Amino acid sequence: MSTKTTLAKAAVDPTNLPKRMTKLQLEWWILFGICVAGKSAKGTEKKLRAFLDDIRNSMPGYEGVSPFEIVKHAIYYKNLNYYLRKHKLGKYKLYRKAFPAAVSIDLNTVTVESLEKVPGIGPKTARMTILYYEPEVDCVPLDTHILKWLKLQGYDAPKSTPPAGRRYLELEQAFIAEAKKRGKTVRDLDTEVWQSYRI
Repeated sequence: MSTKTTLAKAAVDPTNLPKRMTKLQLEWWILFGICVAGKSAKGTEKKLRAFLDDIRNSMPGYEGVSPFEIVKHAIYYKNLNYYLRKHKLGKYKLYRKAFPAAVSIDLNTVTVESLEKVPGIGPKTARMTILYYEPEVDCVPLDTHILKWLKLQGYDAPKSTPPAGRRYLELEQAFIAEAKKRGKTVRDLDTEVWQSYRI
């Protein structure tokens, strides 16, 4: 299996998310989620792919390694920072903490809570990750679209910035209740709302 094939299978198009991510895709999505905050999805995807490809090319004899294995290799050989800077991923101090924490997650038992322990992954990213890896789990990434939609339903939701702590959980539960009221899964209603605002 070539590097390009492995990373192509792992890479997830943020505008066309799969119904259920594979573990390989989950690894990519977690790293992407750390890097994309405040940046364009397309630009981040391109830089992350180049970053992973470059490290992989320094691993002779290793075919078909996963995104997490590639990052672990850079950590082991103490050149993670070199590759982060070479590919201009930015937020170097954060990523030097976030990447080792991310690749130590047990994907067999990954939860919202375990993801939120990774520096750079907040409530929204953690829930977005779980929602597309385990669609049956009721959790909601409170993005701008969901907050606008909740406001239209009569909830006291902020316009754009997701709240923290207990308020986040209250609005999340409100959205879950609205999905159940409509006979939809949380994932289906989330996708429907996102697509309606995207158009």
